[in-house]
Amino acid sequence: MSPEQACGKIVGKSRCYKWQGQLHDAGALETVAYYLSLLEEAYLVAALPKHSVTLARRRAAPPKLITLNNALLAAVDPHGIPERAADPARFGHWLENACLASAWNAGQHLTYWREEPLEVDGVLDGSWGSWAIEVKTGHVNSTDLRGLLEFSRRFPKYRPLVVCDRTARTSVGRLRIDVCDWQDFLLSGPPH
Repeated sequence: MSPEQACGKIVGKSRCYKWQGQLHDAGALETVAYYLSLLEEAYLVAALPKHSVTLARRRAAPPKLITLNNALLAAVDPHGIPERAADPARFGHWLENACLASAWNAGQHLTYWREEPLEVDGVLDGSWGSWAIEVKTGHVNSTDLRGLLEFSRRFPKYRPLVVCDRTARTSVGRLRIDVCDWQDFLLSGPPH
């Protein structure tokens, strides 16, 4: 779904296009950045910077936003809490948000990595260690983990970790990658 489609579903297409036009106005980006900083200061959202060795690339990339409590998602989502079987894609997005928010709330430094078409959901540094994290629901195969494997090759400091369902542990384990049930990750972080 494109940003325009998502915006149209949430607030109506006419308002969405009006906002898009206003973002080109002088000072609009500063206003958005200000409101985002207010939401961060209120511990409602976190803007994750892009993981990069160069400061210029980090600043040039848009942040990845996570909601620091999934209850906020439930309160504003017109479709309510996703059911795993009925809406697996949306459930996966909510689970990824919950896992990243859990790490952030535990005081870990969190970034994301994306080099199209590859990506890693979260890059974590802190008392839990240095991890590259991919959150998956359902069946997992090596194709699903190309971004994680490439990131780990480029940045060997970070151990790759797949946070997944208990049923997917076996297939991930065959790839010789650390694996953790998402329930365990939410309770105590990555494996020790």
